[in-house]
Amino acid sequence: MKLVSYNIRFGLGTDQKIDLVRVADIVKDADIIPLQEVHRYWRRSGMTDQPEIISSHMKEYHWLYFPAFDVDASKSNGDGSLVNRRRQFGPMILSRWPIRMARYILFPKLGTTDCYNMDTGAIECIIETPAGPLMVYSLHLSAVSGRNRLMQIDRLLEFYRGAPVSGGSWTGGFATMENPARDLLTVQNWSNGEAAPVIPKEAVVMGDFNFVPDSEEYNRMVGTPDTWLGRIAHFDSFMDSWTIAKERIGERNSWYPDPPERDPDGPACLDYCFVSPFLSQNVERVWVDHKASGSDHRPYWVELNTEREP
Repeated sequence: MKLVSYNIRFGLGTDQKIDLVRVADIVKDADIIPLQEVHRYWRRSGMTDQPEIISSHMKEYHWLYFPAFDVDASKSNGDGSLVNRRRQFGPMILSRWPIRMARYILFPKLGTTDCYNMDTGAIECIIETPAGPLMVYSLHLSAVSGRNRLMQIDRLLEFYRGAPVSGGSWTGGFATMENPARDLLTVQNWSNGEAAPVIPKEAVVMGDFNFVPDSEEYNRMVGTPDTWLGRIAHFDSFMDSWTIAKERIGERNSWYPDPPERDPDGPACLDYCFVSPFLSQNVERVWVDHKASGSDHRPYWVELNTEREP
């Protein structure tokens, strides 16, 4: 199973041209594709609907989109009628297999006066893969400050740790017919004839984290190393796919300043795939596609062995 995370920068490539077909071609060999910085109805991209455009070039994929940033972009037709549109920005997920359920996490944001800061968030979904259900997250953390990112990571971890307790999009059944209220719920078929989604213990978190591996934010995701035992893979936290993979190809920097003078410190590792400890033995290969030119980020690829028992 191949997964790839790609911050597409609304399709703006290193040639300074917006090309969503190029983006689709870059990721089309993956089975599960978390994307970031996808938007709708921005002037800078011609007031287009990018999720629809991307999905139209990847028709064999299930997909969903979360507009974590959402403001007005409506216009008047001049005759009293209105074209209702929203200027939106957020993560997207595409999958070869059905996306059983999804929930959306709006991250906390600290207001600023001296720099631009915007709402960001994450998609949490369960994908029915041939190897069984898999929890997948596509997220984008703030680029503004470590303080803001730590708050956002805490929200993510709170959501993840609470998932087994809250259950799926719905829980329970209505087998007992003694109560009229339960009888009514059964007749109205609120479960649509389907079994309640099961929360799997196997989880993958991919996206643009906007932190580097030696940061406090990184430690919040994978745990601070213990003096004697190193990093402990607790069941309620994650492991860095790059450090546990059986094979690492090339180097892991995934963001390149564009233009180069934007950041004199040069490339940085900002994009990651973190996995739950239950998947630690399944991470076969990881690599960054440094040839991709569809964004200032580079796609981060992960190959999971789905034949090995987690």
